[in-house]
Amino acid sequence: MTGSRPGRSLACLLLACAMLFLAMNHVIGRGMHEDLPPLGLSFWRWLGAGALLWPLVWRRLPRSQPVYRRHWRVFLLLGALMIGCTSLFVVMLQFTTAINLSLINSLQPTMTVLLSWLLLRQRLRPLQAAGILLGVAGVIVMVAEGDMAQLLALRFNPADLGALAGVLGLAGYALCLRWLPPGLSAVDILFGIVVAGCAVLAPFYLAETLLYRPMPASPEAAAAALAMAFFGSVLGNLGWNTGNQVLGPNQASIFINLIPVFGALLAVLFLGESLYPYHLAGFAMIGAGVCCVLYQPQRSINSSAQG
Repeated sequence: MTGSRPGRSLACLLLACAMLFLAMNHVIGRGMHEDLPPLGLSFWRWLGAGALLWPLVWRRLPRSQPVYRRHWRVFLLLGALMIGCTSLFVVMLQFTTAINLSLINSLQPTMTVLLSWLLLRQRLRPLQAAGILLGVAGVIVMVAEGDMAQLLALRFNPADLGALAGVLGLAGYALCLRWLPPGLSAVDILFGIVVAGCAVLAPFYLAETLLYRPMPASPEAAAAALAMAFFGSVLGNLGWNTGNQVLGPNQASIFINLIPVFGALLAVLFLGESLYPYHLAGFAMIGAGVCCVLYQPQRSINSSAQG
């Protein structure tokens, strides 16, 4: 990436904002998933993101195109992982429950850490491991509404394996960001990922259109796709990519558990839902988990400053 990277505090703010924007997408998707075909909504959301990014990148294309061509495999992999896996998650929502998906999504920090250890041999401090477990526990408290009986009554089905594969792919995406080439801005990088991902998704969208149902040409569908493109695909991914490159995937991934926190708050503001004590307990556990994962011992700070 060109330019200096933001510091840790700004990276944390960007990641928190990214989770807010992704939570907006979840709220929109929850309200529209029964009315719109999943791949149609996903394709037009990401195509809309490319259109929104175009005015920001086209002047630099003569300089960025050679970089895209040299590193096309990296952009294709990142596009397939990000757009393919988020689309898979939307498809699985047709066959399983939102509660199941929330629980599975809370495993993304754990999967990121496991992949990081297996592939990169990056170790986790005990306090960071405790923070990840606290975050998962906080999500469980929220989705189970503080009722253990409701948690035990959950039933998992084969579609949950597809969602699990999607979360594993998104964890892999966070690790693969280290392969991004230098010389491109964050906006140029996201544009390359979006174009590559749309190319991967296009055949599946076409098959859905021909064999299942087309995306309706309605103002509601266009508004949903445009809102998801702007908030989640553009703003959310710019913050996510930048935060990952500053903090690293292990620390950045814990912010994923803020999505249900923001989702609950947005549901209170816009859907008329209520806050309950189990929400507050979940918020506190997730917040404590984030602090544990981000905490740096003084010796780590000193060694980073010296390096």
